[in-house]
Amino acid sequence: MDILSQVSDVYRKIRNTLRFLIANTVDFNKNTDAIAYAELTGVDKYMLVKFNELVRSVRKSYDHYSFISVYKEVVNFLTNDLSAFYLDFAKDVVYIDSAKSESRRGMQTVMYHILVNLVKLLVPILPHTTEEVWTYLEDETEEYAYLAEMPEAINYPGSDELLENWNAFFDFRNKVLKALEEAREAKLIGKSFEAKVTVYPNEVTRTLLNSLDENLATLLIVSELKISTDKAPDNAYVFNDSAILVEHAEGQVCDRCRRTDKTVGTNANEHLHMLCDNCSAIVEKDFPEVLISGFEA
Repeated sequence: MDILSQVSDVYRKIRNTLRFLIANTVDFNKNTDAIAYAELTGVDKYMLVKFNELVRSVRKSYDHYSFISVYKEVVNFLTNDLSAFYLDFAKDVVYIDSAKSESRRGMQTVMYHILVNLVKLLVPILPHTTEEVWTYLEDETEEYAYLAEMPEAINYPGSDELLENWNAFFDFRNKVLKALEEAREAKLIGKSFEAKVTVYPNEVTRTLLNSLDENLATLLIVSELKISTDKAPDNAYVFNDSAILVEHAEGQVCDRCRRTDKTVGTNANEHLHMLCDNCSAIVEKDFPEVLISGFEA
């Protein structure tokens, strides 16, 4: 029964991930909404490159009839690269940002690409599930998943350097997560969105973080992140290449994005009063009726 239970859990993981990708690309049209690779953010490019590695290794495993390798490689990608990292913070973008914003469309571009090609990779071992998913992929021209060609690995420019930089970021991320856990155990914070993180890096780490050109607070799921040139205080968590200070973020929790922000409570409109400035701007642009009738109307 243990083996059957494990297989059932893994299948549920695959199915739930596919459902998540479908749900978050339902308003995405690959022909009109997709963002070109060169215009994607660094983390979006990273995910496409990581998925490209999966395509290459899975095709090799199929060529050698090593179906157990296909199974392990796919599950590892879904668990470690998608669920534990990308989708964990991406939901805060696709749920919150303006529907047609470049940030949201960029992530949907990545999600849709992974969804379609993951289905193609899984067709030989999960035929019924993949055919069910295919019915939701209305932009695809093939009538059935079995009629679609197996995806080919893509030669993305600069992929080796990209992977090197992001692997270094993950080392930094692990240290931030450790500092957050220590702060949580000390009852300084509860959820990570309650945290303000200040990083005191050495020159190598500072160069790395600046080169990523990303919203690091979003990637690390904290309300605020600052890179400081000052000397680290005594209560910072010290690592070999940086010191990390975790404090409780100032302000109130935004009713929409759940971040702790000092701008919450400052909007004069009663319907936007408990939103941060970023969410207020999105609501004013995309849902102007809320300014008059509120969210419950």
